[in-house]
Amino acid sequence: MTMEAQEMADRIGGELEGQPDIVLNRVQPPESAGDGDLAWIADDRPVPDGIAASAVIVGVERSSEELVDIPAIIRHANSNNAFARAILLLHPEPDPPFSGISDHAQIHEDATIEGDVSIAPGAFIDAAVEICAESVIHPGVVILGPSRIGAGVVLHSNAVIYAGTTIGDGATIHAGSVIGGDGFGYASGDDGTRKIPHRGGVVIGRDVEIGSNCTIDRGALEDTTIGEGCKIDNLVHIAHNVDVGAGCFFAAQVGIAGSATIGEGCEFGGQSGMIGHIEVGDRTQVAAKSAIMRSFDGQQILMGIPADDARHMRKIFGIMSQLPELRERIRDLEQQLKQQTDSSTSS
Repeated sequence: MTMEAQEMADRIGGELEGQPDIVLNRVQPPESAGDGDLAWIADDRPVPDGIAASAVIVGVERSSEELVDIPAIIRHANSNNAFARAILLLHPEPDPPFSGISDHAQIHEDATIEGDVSIAPGAFIDAAVEICAESVIHPGVVILGPSRIGAGVVLHSNAVIYAGTTIGDGATIHAGSVIGGDGFGYASGDDGTRKIPHRGGVVIGRDVEIGSNCTIDRGALEDTTIGEGCKIDNLVHIAHNVDVGAGCFFAAQVGIAGSATIGEGCEFGGQSGMIGHIEVGDRTQVAAKSAIMRSFDGQQILMGIPADDARHMRKIFGIMSQLPELRERIRDLEQQLKQQTDSSTSS
């Protein structure tokens, strides 16, 4: 795809400064961008020395003096969002390498498939599965019934959808993820360990994106729920009966234990986690590698093991970094006190 700078600015909602007719061919990092390239410079990043891009996307506050050698400048109040839209314009999502419903897919006669659905060779669609219009099912996907796949859903290769799953319109599930497997629940008794049956399901809201090799377990009796607009990175585990509010973000290797409740707009850093049967409120931010061990109200930043208010934890970490020095000072004080005690005793 190619596009002139003015058209790009208009389509992403930005304001153009400089040459409107310069032709853009691709989006590249600012350090390696050259002739015909569009680059994004985040507000917190310096302009690279010798930048050779034909055009840049920047925030509205970026100084023009830093950009004097760039032919076209597109300013946008949300430059990150504009960058994402620019990529889609110059590098559109490729069409799947298949179309229509393959004769080599196994589709039960009692499945319901709406119009404009694409199902690749090697997919398995069970009885009582409903797939709504314009969804795309890649090779190796398994969908067990009863389940409902909304309109415009994309299920990438080898995703497994267990029975009792509902996936909202526009959702994307990447390769290897498993939705609706049994939760981890066992009961001990005189006759040994008995597995607790899981008979609930999973409900995934609209416009959710789930990365590769994630697992979201079905509820024991009620459903595990993922609110609309949530974005889940690779290798995330969400256990049975978890309730996740709308618009949450989970970075890689996050683990959420059973029956936890997460409010709307929360953000979990990589390898952070949360024990079961507790709650965090709306717009909670959790730093990487933090472990939430009790409930918290929303609108705060948590960090540490166990997690607590970030300002409090930073003070603790500051003290911890001084522990070797503090230990030596205590030893010196103990030695001085001992010498004073010995001197008093001898006199």
